Amino acid sequence: MKWIISNHKMNLTKKEIENYVDQISTLKSSNELVFCPSSIYLPYFQNQVNYSLGAQNVADRNMGALTGEIAIQQLKSLNVKYVIVGHSERRNILNETEEMINQKVKLILENAMVPVLCIGEKEEEINDRENILMNEIDSAFTNQVNLDQVIIAYEPIWAIGTGKIPTTEEITTITQMIKDYVHKKYQIFCRVLYGGSVSINNIDELNQVPNIDGYLIGGTSLDIEKLRVIIEKMEEEV
Repeated sequence: MKWIISNHKMNLTKKEIENYVDQISTLKSSNELVFCPSSIYLPYFQNQVNYSLGAQNVADRNMGALTGEIAIQQLKSLNVKYVIVGHSERRNILNETEEMINQKVKLILENAMVPVLCIGEKEEEINDRENILMNEIDSAFTNQVNLDQVIIAYEPIWAIGTGKIPTTEEITTITQMIKDYVHKKYQIFCRVLYGGSVSINNIDELNQVPNIDGYLIGGTSLDIEKLRVIIEKMEEEV
């Protein structure tokens, strides 16, 4: 089984999300479909049958006085199973620290949910890619338990929203490096997804990468018909 995680980011109006949810029932997959809508729309996805629910973020502390944030207990009460952590947009635009990301991973694991840890390098950091990725993994994994539940999403920052992606050879090498590193240091077999400009134009190419466990999809996932193409292309690979 592979994972197809749709990250809606800060998109879709109430009317658009209602239409989107109506169409989800037409999607069929033997893989794990996960939808991560904006937090205000999570209740619209409560009647899930053929997919799981994910959140784009969670607070780095338990429920209480923190205006505008969302607690892990609130997400759990909505049957959220997956939570995206450490996305580059939150790291770079909202200045999330490695300490905050570590605490979020801890809370997610303590509540028997699945962290989807995003790691990736900027274009000017490609030559130091390995050190950057390993440091981000170590920072998130420090003092954690149940790390075998974590999914890692490799998202090169320079590929997000640009239409550019690494070559299949590069993705194969990088994802295997991540898996080998995590297995050697933490004694777990890690699931690694690819994210960053995944589209109907490159899904055939990406499906040739033998060791990725699925995709974290941004803009393309907002269009059900484009998402359907990706799902069907992945079914062909099963």
